[in-house]
Amino acid sequence: MAGPLRRALRRARRGAWYVLAIGLVLMALGAGITSQLLPLAERHPDRVAEWLGQRAGRPVSFDHLETAWTRRGPLLRLDGLRIGEGDQAIPIGAAEVLVAQYAGLLPGRSFTELRLRGLELALERGDDGRWQIRGLPGEAQSDGDPFEALEGLGELQVIDGVLVVDAPGLGIAARLGEVDLRLRVDGARVRAAARAWMVPGVSPLDITAELHRDSGDARAWLALRNADLSAWTALRAGGIGPMAGTGRVEAWVELDGDRVSAVAIRGDVEGLRLQGGGESGAAREVDLGDVGVDGRWTAVAGGWRFDARRLGIGAGEDAQRLDGLLVAGGARRALVAERIDAGALLALAPLAPGLPDGLAAWLRDARPGGVLRDVEVAGDAGGALRASARVDDLGFAVQGDAPGVSGLSGRLLGDAAGLVFTPDPAATVVVDWPAGFGPPAHEVKLGGDVVLWRDDAGWQARTPALRVDGQGYGADVRGGLVFTGDGARPGIDLVAEVDAAQVPVARRFWIRHLMPEAAVHWLDTALVGGRVLDGRAVVSGDLDDWPFTAGADGAGKGLFHASARLEDAEVRFDPGWPAATALDGQVDFVAAGFSLEGRARLGEVPVESLRAGIADFGDQPLRVEATLAADAAPVLEVLRASPLREGREDILDALSASGPLRSTFGLVLPLGGHAGDTGARIRGRVALSGAHLAEKRWDLAFDAVHGEARYDQAGFTAEGLRVRRDGVPGRLSLRAGEGHVQSRGMGFEAELEASLASAELAARAPQLAWLGERLDGRSDWTMALGLPQDAGADGAGGQLQLRSDLVGTRLSLPAPLGKPPGEALAARIDLRLPMGEDDIDVVLGNRVALRARSRGGRTGVLAVLGRDRVDAAPPASGIRITGRTPVLDAIEWAGLFGGDRAAGGDGLELRGIDLLADRLQLLGGVFPATRVVARPERPGTNIRFDGAALAGSLDIPRGEGATVAAHVDRLHWRSAGAGAATDATGSDVDAGAAARADTGIDPAAIPPLAIVVEDLRVADAALGRLDLRTRPVDGGLRVERLQLRAPRQSIDVQGAWTGRGDGARTRMQVEVDSHDFGTLLGGLGLGERLKGGHGTARFDAGWPGSPAGFRLAGLEGSLALAVKDGQLVEVEPGAGRFLGLLSVAELPRRLMLDFRDLFSRGFAFNRIDGTLRFGDGLAHSDSLVIDGAAAEIHIGGSADLRAQTYDQVIEVQPRTGGLLTAVGAITAGPVGAAVGAVANAVFEKPLGRMGARTYHVTGPWKDPKVVVEGRDASPPSPDARPSVPAPGNGTPP
Repeated sequence: MAGPLRRALRRARRGAWYVLAIGLVLMALGAGITSQLLPLAERHPDRVAEWLGQRAGRPVSFDHLETAWTRRGPLLRLDGLRIGEGDQAIPIGAAEVLVAQYAGLLPGRSFTELRLRGLELALERGDDGRWQIRGLPGEAQSDGDPFEALEGLGELQVIDGVLVVDAPGLGIAARLGEVDLRLRVDGARVRAAARAWMVPGVSPLDITAELHRDSGDARAWLALRNADLSAWTALRAGGIGPMAGTGRVEAWVELDGDRVSAVAIRGDVEGLRLQGGGESGAAREVDLGDVGVDGRWTAVAGGWRFDARRLGIGAGEDAQRLDGLLVAGGARRALVAERIDAGALLALAPLAPGLPDGLAAWLRDARPGGVLRDVEVAGDAGGALRASARVDDLGFAVQGDAPGVSGLSGRLLGDAAGLVFTPDPAATVVVDWPAGFGPPAHEVKLGGDVVLWRDDAGWQARTPALRVDGQGYGADVRGGLVFTGDGARPGIDLVAEVDAAQVPVARRFWIRHLMPEAAVHWLDTALVGGRVLDGRAVVSGDLDDWPFTAGADGAGKGLFHASARLEDAEVRFDPGWPAATALDGQVDFVAAGFSLEGRARLGEVPVESLRAGIADFGDQPLRVEATLAADAAPVLEVLRASPLREGREDILDALSASGPLRSTFGLVLPLGGHAGDTGARIRGRVALSGAHLAEKRWDLAFDAVHGEARYDQAGFTAEGLRVRRDGVPGRLSLRAGEGHVQSRGMGFEAELEASLASAELAARAPQLAWLGERLDGRSDWTMALGLPQDAGADGAGGQLQLRSDLVGTRLSLPAPLGKPPGEALAARIDLRLPMGEDDIDVVLGNRVALRARSRGGRTGVLAVLGRDRVDAAPPASGIRITGRTPVLDAIEWAGLFGGDRAAGGDGLELRGIDLLADRLQLLGGVFPATRVVARPERPGTNIRFDGAALAGSLDIPRGEGATVAAHVDRLHWRSAGAGAATDATGSDVDAGAAARADTGIDPAAIPPLAIVVEDLRVADAALGRLDLRTRPVDGGLRVERLQLRAPRQSIDVQGAWTGRGDGARTRMQVEVDSHDFGTLLGGLGLGERLKGGHGTARFDAGWPGSPAGFRLAGLEGSLALAVKDGQLVEVEPGAGRFLGLLSVAELPRRLMLDFRDLFSRGFAFNRIDGTLRFGDGLAHSDSLVIDGAAAEIHIGGSADLRAQTYDQVIEVQPRTGGLLTAVGAITAGPVGAAVGAVANAVFEKPLGRMGARTYHVTGPWKDPKVVVEGRDASPPSPDARPSVPAPGNGTPP
């Protein structure tokens, strides 16, 4: 059986191939014949029309025919194609008819195909939910059946067509710009297949459908098998359309009576991004990520339901699952699910057209999420509703300035009236608000109920009692929020009772993004510690008006008031200042500001009143006001720990204080509200009442300080503080900082006005140590100190100025610098700090300006006499003197700066002198307009004098005990006291001053002197050559030799000056041998009182004090005169002139042989002989004789030089016979004879009757009494007083 069967099959297969081959040959033959006959068909269009009419079952006509051969068969191109006739004709227009000779042989395939190009079709959904297609040929002639005209035409093909989908009820209005459609109508059955593009060539949509024409039932399959949703962005459903996404999407649609009754969808899309409309018309996009769906929508009686067997949005950790979701709508509404990721539903919410833009943006960015379990929502269209669900980890992310919440769990129950949420008390809710509260997030537990219900267009959420327990704080809250539904912020009406907490917890509740960064920083750093008690907060108003700041009318649009009591708090109002501790007070937060009132401590300083506040955190500064009363010491410690220390470290470190004070303190700290804010502003006052202040750098201390100081952030000012230093009152002023100091560039200034020891002040500066030794006494001083801002601990760069009139201070310096205590002399000392490292300028009126500098233990001084400033630098050491001065004491200056004492460091070594002295004082005389030039040389110092009265040189050696040598070409000496009045004692009025000036001179310190003067003149006396030799002795100085040699006279002097001060004593022996005393006396300035006369005068006496301190009252010794053959000239008439001779008060003149008041025209004498003795304040003589041709006069008795009284006896023995003639003869010449005659007439009466030989003179020098004694004398009349010159009216020698 197998063999025959196999052979039969082979024969059958071979036969089939033969039949197929023959068929193909025949078909090829037929196709070839047909292709050759096509031109014939173009020549017979009526035959073609007839054939097409037979196929369509109705007449067919056209205007033009073209033919072409294709692989599938002949193609007829028809222009103006019409099917039917008359009014029922269906205009087709241009079309193609393909005779598919091969396809027609297959079952179910049409022999002809009608091709239409560019046909626009419309798929529409009516308000009743029915779908229909429009735009097919013959639609208008088919009584509403769009497929009727297509029967009999075979298969309809639409090429490059357009499909418009219009479903207003679903919000769909789409246009597919390229569609290829194949449609075949077989009786009641319509089958179609299409491929459509919204963007040509990209992501086509494949469609297959089958429709029953009579029932309207249909099935369709739609697929984007390689979906690129970016090509379908124009497709919108309910205003929502895709923007991006790739994958595969399929849908199975069922229609019942032209209505959709079920839709099954399955797909997986990656990167799905949808776009929907916003409330303002602006499109919004939602990025869903990966989406997978497998669900079915079904129409049910009165509504619909959707079952999602699989529904997921997102991938990875962000994946949200809605598997098993059931949603129903219509007459009955329901939502049932075991588990719903709320984030998946909420992620689609921004696509809703009616959703406010703000809420949509928040939903998109905040990505709210959570899990709803055991969800059951059921209700009907009538309003009945019940809902329940368990909420797990509901929350939303931080978005912009809005907070984020996570971990919210609890039970949700509700009905049509509202919802009640009961938080899980065991759940930890995390509130994260970086922009507001900042990190870290708050972790709280909630207990109580929150009720939500619809209120017109909005919602209300309220709680009757909600317990909030956070980390370190807790509160009981009641009240709620009102959401208006218009996108605005909700209204709020809450009251909170806050548990006791630590102060720093408040840092976690600043709304930072609504406050300047500086304000937040201040609050964070200011609240250091303490407890908050009795806390309470009330908030009421619209949050759009937060923080309810008061308007122009003074009232805010809402209320925010939080208050609490602070206990033992610590608040640091400014980082630079010590914190306020132990603060007890009340704090209130109102609107956008706060206020604080209480008491505290700053360090160890009690603050009895403290007020602080910020009117508005947005743009107002912090203001602090405090009042304190304390001891100054802890207050100073507070200042050292404050910003006021900056730049004043050395000042505050060196300062100490104690004693009572009261102070106010004000702080204004900008918190970033204005661009021009420059930092903290501080102000306040300090009242001192008997405080003690000390400055250790300057070794200054003040007691009983009274006064007030004011300060601010730049520094402080204390003007006119009443102080006492060493028991002496004074005034102290202190200034520091910009706006307080008076001199530009200074950081600190101080002024002290007080009576101070001048020597002590000078001794404080090494450069002035030499000057301090010569200051004695106290004067009113003003010390002004200025320190620059960058001055160090030593005050580098600072200046110290001292000013005084020096009244009360003796200045023991040579003329012109020296002065007695009572004399005023404007003094100024300018020092640059640190002392001992820079120059010091000293100005003494217009007498001298000095600049001193000390380096390496050496001091250099430049003195400019006659100036009030110094422009040059001082020498490295010693002193250099320049300028011009009205007076200069050369010897004192030479003794001050010469010798080894200066070189050894006890004084200043002279470095040079070059000055012009209008009045040079030297050796008790004065020399006008003399230039003095001194230069230090190796052996010592050479001083040159150059002037009309003085010219020569003086060499002062350096070696101790070396001889001071001088060689003077001319020395024209005139007394420094010439022309001065003489007192009754016969001493100069300057003698006392000279003696006092010499009290500080040690004669033993005066080196040996060797002085030669070639031309010495004293007054107008030419004394010739002078040779002086001295040497030091124990305790003093001895004049070995003082010789004056002139052609007609010689003077030799020896003596000693010993001791100093009150123990000083001078002893002198003077021998004068002259051949012409008249010339000698005339040259000494006594006028022509004596002519001729030769003899000797020997003076041997001593007196207390220096040679310059000569006083008759202290004179001890004698004067012996022996003068012959001379003539007293200028004799005036009257016997009273003889009485003038007898007054010892005239001794100075008598000792100098001044008898000009005795004789008017002259008295020739043979001799003047006698001795005057001095001692115990008395001057007496027993044998002074003036023997002349006219008379012989004997003088005896004494005068009290201390009481200034007379007790003298005068004997006059006239020589009669030509007395007056003799006088005239002596005077000589005709003029003398005339004078003699007049004198004789005058003398005749008194001398002619002179019976007594003796006159007794007694009484005071100013008003002496003369009694004439003798047997022939008549008593004188009461008015007969001698014409005695009043004491002091004469001129001393």
